[in-house]
Order: sequence, then C-alpha cells, then structure tokens
Amino acid sequence: MVRPDAASALEDPKVLSALPRYVDVVKNRRIAKFLISRMVPADYSDNPSTEELWMVHEKALASEAELEESLDRGKVKIGDLHPPTRSLLHLKHLLGRRILESCVLCERRCMKNRLRGELGYCRIGEEMKVSSYFEHMGEEPEVVPSFTVYDPRIRT
Repeated sequence: MVRPDAASALEDPKVLSALPRYVDVVKNRRIAKFLISRMVPADYSDNPSTEELWMVHEKALASEAELEESLDRGKVKIGDLHPPTRSLLHLKHLLGRRILESCVLCERRCMKNRLRGELGYCRIGEEMKVSSYFEHMGEEPEVVPSFTVYDPRIRT
C-alpha cells in the first residue's frame, strides 16, 4: 500500500531541499550510503582499542566521501568494486557493539553492558524483544510508509 501523497512528497520543493540524497537514492539516481560504506576499506588491528576504532573511522569517512563523489559523478560504478575484508560498514558494526558494552544510546546514559545482559533504565538488553511491528502510515508523507517497532515494556 502506498499513499499518493507519499509519492508526491518526492517532488515537494521542501523535501527536495532538505533530503536531496534521500530522494535521489529512492529514484535510483544515487547509491545508498550503506552500500558505499561496504566498499570502503577500514584497516584496524585484530584486537583494537575503541580509540583506535574511532581514529580509523574518521579516516574511513574521508575515503567514503571521496568514493561517494566518484560514484555520484559516474567516474566509478558500484558493480566494479569489490568489498574489502574489513569495511567501514564492518567498523560501524563493531563500534556499535562497543557502545552497547557501556550504553549511552539515550539521554539517561546508564553505562550498562547490554552485551552481558545488563538492563538499563529502558530495560532493553543486547536484543530488543518486539511485541508488534507494522508499516506506519503516519503524518509525514516524505517518510511514509515507515517501519514501526513497538514494545510496551520500553519506558520513554
């Protein structure tokens, strides 16, 4: 199911101004950033410190920007690239897990180690239990439909 106003939002001048890359990705005129980050090498040691990971992340972001520009200008085609063993996308995953070891994802900054099953204020551990999920046909046509996850146990 598609809302007609959702499709027309991609032509709205405000949406085009605020979300130009998003619109181009939806219209297959540009490559999504997660696909680009999958092609950017991230060179880090086998047992890296979090500080090392953040430094590698900063360098890899610069490489990602260069690759994105080359792809956007048609100088390179995504299909001609080969994913590295360790990519910026892998690095982001690893950094996300490090954050879960001392959680600061919400404003409460509980510092609980969700990977060991410690529950923070929100009572969510390493994995979130979902009681329902659905396509949400909300108010903002530029992001409709959106995927909504609901768990009544989460305190906000």
